Formats: sequence, structure tokens, C-alpha cells
Amino acid sequence: MTTAVYCLFFVAGFAIFISMLKTKRFVSALIFSALQGIIALFAANFIGDFANMNISVNMHTLILSAVGGIPGVIFLLICGALFR
Repeated sequence: MTTAVYCLFFVAGFAIFISMLKTKRFVSALIFSALQGIIALFAANFIGDFANMNISVNMHTLILSAVGGIPGVIFLLICGALFR
């Protein structure tokens, strides 16, 4: 199970990396995506308190939300709903 999740993380991260390279503004796109993902993580955690859906903020979720951006946070929400 964990190998499949790590492979999925790798494929998603690689797709985001390739799309950032195609924009010709890799560093600014990376910083903007990371900020969006981290803000979305904290917003989902705040709003999730009302809906009883919490995402624990730790190093793994911060890295996934920074690398994956908003799709990474959506992935965390889906995994939290499925494996609760």
C-alpha cells in the first residue's frame, strides 16, 4: 500500500515539475505554487475543524502541499476521507 502511495506522489510531483519547466519561469512558478499549497493546507485545516475533517500539519503534509500545491492538498483531503 505504501509503495503505491509513494509512486503516486512521485508521478504527481513529476507532472507538476514538467509543467513548471514548460512555463519558462520555473522559480517563480515553484514559489507561487508552494505558497498556494501551504495557504490551502492551513485553510483546509481551519475549515475542516467545522466539518470534523482535520489534516494534521506535520513535515510530510507541508512538503506535499508545497510541492503539490492545491492538488496536493486536495489529495490529502481525499486520503483523509478514504482512510478515516
